[in-house]
Amino acid sequence: MNTLDRIRTLKKHFEEEKIPTLAVHEVHPELDKNDRLNYIYFTLPVSINFQRSSPAMWAAAFNTYNDPETNYLFYPEKVVDTSRDKVQSDLIKHKLGLQKNKHTDIWIAISKGLNKHFKNDPRELIKAGNNDVEEILKLIRVDLKDDFPFLRGLKLSNYWLYILTKFTDVKLTSLNKISIIPDTHIIQSTVKLGICDDKADAQDVVDEWFKLVEGTEIVPVEMHSILWNWSRNNFLPEV
Repeated sequence: MNTLDRIRTLKKHFEEEKIPTLAVHEVHPELDKNDRLNYIYFTLPVSINFQRSSPAMWAAAFNTYNDPETNYLFYPEKVVDTSRDKVQSDLIKHKLGLQKNKHTDIWIAISKGLNKHFKNDPRELIKAGNNDVEEILKLIRVDLKDDFPFLRGLKLSNYWLYILTKFTDVKLTSLNKISIIPDTHIIQSTVKLGICDDKADAQDVVDEWFKLVEGTEIVPVEMHSILWNWSRNNFLPEV
């Protein structure tokens, strides 16, 4: 069985629930998919979802959103008019912000970026990028990179677009340009499949996945949940 056939087999196993889903990540309020707040909920927390437990981060985001005293954090126009000390205190309250200074500064910077350029609305950012994955990534990585710290990074920028496709009504073109999200479990699964060796870094993993699936029906980012759970399940079932 060649590598592409093994990948297709993994997809089939996941669809048939032979690969268990071991954690519910993105707990969220019941908002309309096209609601501005829904887009913000799946944008701001993503920017501080690094070097931590993703399920715990989303649980903290959910609790922060549902607390009337901290809900304002999901309104960029309110964040920019609030003192840094208060934003910091309220991010910490439900452990949404763990790195006290860094997470506060990221949250405020992206709120300011959305406020300054996009009418406090991630949907306007998507529109400015013509709903095209490559154009949107260029906006946050190059044109406005100082306004989108960490969200512009290799892992989080692709994770953000992936999350939007799952939980909002966004319609993106060039979906095949959303890369695999090279976190620890994805890298381990990639090595297990023989796509990269164990010396590969995150960029190597991204590049090799793009090369492997070019011209096929496989979209790299759609493999994320499959590979993440396969790794967590000790690479069972074997393929």
